[in-house]
Amino acid sequence: MATARFIGIDYGVRRIGVAVADAETRIAVPLATLNGRNDVTRDARAMADLGEREAAGSFVVGLPLNMDGSDSLQTTLTRRFAAELERLSGRPVHLHDERLSSFAAEGVMDEAGVRTRDRKGLADRIAAQKILQAFLDAGS
Repeated sequence: MATARFIGIDYGVRRIGVAVADAETRIAVPLATLNGRNDVTRDARAMADLGEREAAGSFVVGLPLNMDGSDSLQTTLTRRFAAELERLSGRPVHLHDERLSSFAAEGVMDEAGVRTRDRKGLADRIAAQKILQAFLDAGS
């Protein structure tokens, strides 16, 4: 039997970054960037379907808090997305603070010499990888 996997998600209404990690190795790797549909339920359905294909045991969704810890409009949308994903997938969904994950993704791309025009989708899946790895490193 295959080991359950974690799916990490950097949720946005335009783009959704996705990463994956096996429960055994606990090393997150970028997987894909999907186009958001600007519809929480449709986006959650797409992620639930992806979770089924990837044999996900659970999902980790980055929670975009403001630097002072307060919620923003995107935080509210992300919480709705996470609740809908849990309902549709029947799998646990963990929220994990994603502050500075996009900044870290930019740093990775700077070090790799990725051109500005090539960064858009790549940044989202690297951010998802950073969110998922931070969750795993926290012992969750």
